[in-house]
Amino acid sequence: MWSASLNPQQMLEMLLTNPYMFFIAVDKHGMITVISRTLLKMLGMTEDEVLNHYVGDVIPGSKLPEILETGRIDEADVCEINGQEVVVTRVPVMNNGKITGAIATSVLMDTNRMRAVLEKLNEKIDTIISRIIDSPTMGYIVINKDTEVTHVNQTYLDILGMKAEDIIGKKILDVIPNSKMPRVLKTGKIEEIDLWSVNGRNMFVSRLPIMRNGEVIGAIGHTLTLELSVPKFLVSKLQETDSQFNAIFEGLIENPNTAYIIVDKDGYITVMNKTFLDIIGKKREEVIGKHVLEVLPHSKLPETLKTGRMDSADIWPIVEGRDILINRIPIRQNGEIIGAIGHSMVLDMSGAKLLMKRLQETQKELSVYKDEVNTIYQAKWKFEDLLGRSSEFVTVKAMAQQFAQTSSTLLITGESGTGKELFAQAIHNASKYRTGPFIRINCVTLPENLLESELFGYEDGAFTGAKKGGKPGKFELARGGTVFLDEIGDMPMSMQTKLLSVLQERVIERIGGTKPIDINVRVIAATNRNLEEMVANHEFREDLYYRLNVVRLHIPPLRKRIEDLPVLVAGLMPRINQKLGTEVTRISEPALEVLRNYSWPGNVRELENMLERAINMAHIRGADCIETGDLPAFLKKGTSPAVAPDSSRWALNEAIEELERNMIIQALEETGHNKTKTAQLLGIHSSALYRKLTKYGLH
Repeated sequence: MWSASLNPQQMLEMLLTNPYMFFIAVDKHGMITVISRTLLKMLGMTEDEVLNHYVGDVIPGSKLPEILETGRIDEADVCEINGQEVVVTRVPVMNNGKITGAIATSVLMDTNRMRAVLEKLNEKIDTIISRIIDSPTMGYIVINKDTEVTHVNQTYLDILGMKAEDIIGKKILDVIPNSKMPRVLKTGKIEEIDLWSVNGRNMFVSRLPIMRNGEVIGAIGHTLTLELSVPKFLVSKLQETDSQFNAIFEGLIENPNTAYIIVDKDGYITVMNKTFLDIIGKKREEVIGKHVLEVLPHSKLPETLKTGRMDSADIWPIVEGRDILINRIPIRQNGEIIGAIGHSMVLDMSGAKLLMKRLQETQKELSVYKDEVNTIYQAKWKFEDLLGRSSEFVTVKAMAQQFAQTSSTLLITGESGTGKELFAQAIHNASKYRTGPFIRINCVTLPENLLESELFGYEDGAFTGAKKGGKPGKFELARGGTVFLDEIGDMPMSMQTKLLSVLQERVIERIGGTKPIDINVRVIAATNRNLEEMVANHEFREDLYYRLNVVRLHIPPLRKRIEDLPVLVAGLMPRINQKLGTEVTRISEPALEVLRNYSWPGNVRELENMLERAINMAHIRGADCIETGDLPAFLKKGTSPAVAPDSSRWALNEAIEELERNMIIQALEETGHNKTKTAQLLGIHSSALYRKLTKYGLH
């Protein structure tokens, strides 16, 4: 806040030299009359090159000529200045109901100047923190050199949905796992405005180191939401009389679409704009200096003065038969409430109701869309559905439950049929991403030419046959949820490069698009292949492997937890009966012994298939119990139907590859070497089949 002892000329000078915002004013012809030094620096120009020049020639994208023409107010709009995107507010300057000019102010900080200020005032850092913590419109969080949270204001607490006692003294990564503030401690660099998402809310964030004697002693994270009222930075100057300052101030509040009222700490009206006066049918001299309750008996501004509470979009009867939506904001100086401001958002309730109707319709459409996505892409399995009592399985399950609490990329390895996807679904359902979709992408079955469009989507007209209007990719659809990349070891090398970029930058770009799209997803990858060996053979990118292998979970094969077989059978049989509409509820001990003596190369998936076959056989003969006769002959011999050689003397990967090779040969023979039919028989895409034919030399 500015000191009340400053004269109007000093106040104007501070406005024009403020390093945390820029300011520009034009007359009714669009000629620049006032410009701040911060903006001149951004433009790389001098006052002589700017003043009395047409604004469209100096800043082509300023849009101030449009404000002069339309009289509208643009709040928190993005404008490009000399290649740098900034957020600006544009308002017309009104005089006797006519537009006499326009002004634009920034709501972003010049972070280089911020560094200079912080270094200059390093001995007063606690004072600086206490001032910024009081801000009702911007969120702040401060950490010390040990990454412990030392300060946080209520605005930021509201964003996080937490209480101060849950945060103060905690490590920042325990509070916000994806926080980038520890990086600022290490680098000592200011991080320019970054778009960041917390609890589904997008906001601008600046991160700055706190320096003392050239040493980094902490860091500040500063968030800027876009719902800011334009006059907040001027509220402490409302009673000044300087004519030039008043002209600027009138440009902020005197417009026909917004009503303002400001009271001092005792509730006496100090400012009321013409729009507000017209609504209540009063003249300025009839209200200024009067207590607000004398003029507006139902006003809640005295409550704002008493409680310090901010009210947003409250429906309030300004006069009989006319309601408005109003914001009430306390004005603070040095931690004390010195006044309050009431600012209407919409004056005409018929217009408000129309707007609300449109918003409700849009929200309904978005909800339906979100529900459809979540219905189609939902995870069914939970940790209680994962059956097993063996020590190895219990350990893996416990590890998975711990991993569910993080947002790190996870790699799940294990043989085919061990239940890697089931674990991925259970982790999703136990994580903070559980309210979002779970989207599975099989890197084997998708052809290479479609994999990129499936993952990242495409724009209208991106390629021949592209759907009109474009199509979102799986990463885009999974926003707020989990992407499960199954069979990641079979992803083509060209796509591995693009996936690596996505995992590093956390942004995607549709095919044919130019706009980066931020993604907030957790990535879980799975494979039955030896990625380390593939990296050594240059079949898998080493950098992608390390990016995926942040946290690793290995699912044991069924033969290594054969003691879990009775539990698995008991859990699978009710599900299979429900699916088939049968009532085969038991399995005999001799039949169970046959299952125990089998090696299960296909793991739990093979067990489920065998049980389904056996239940069908028992049902056909009218029995409610599986007997040894219901099991296939090869199972009773304890050998695999597809592997003729003795695979026990091979390495596991070699045995699996030989099994796959033999199955492909058998399928080729059955289809007369018709590749399309062979791929259909094996349940894979033809492009995947061709890759495997090349791998095994079967062309």
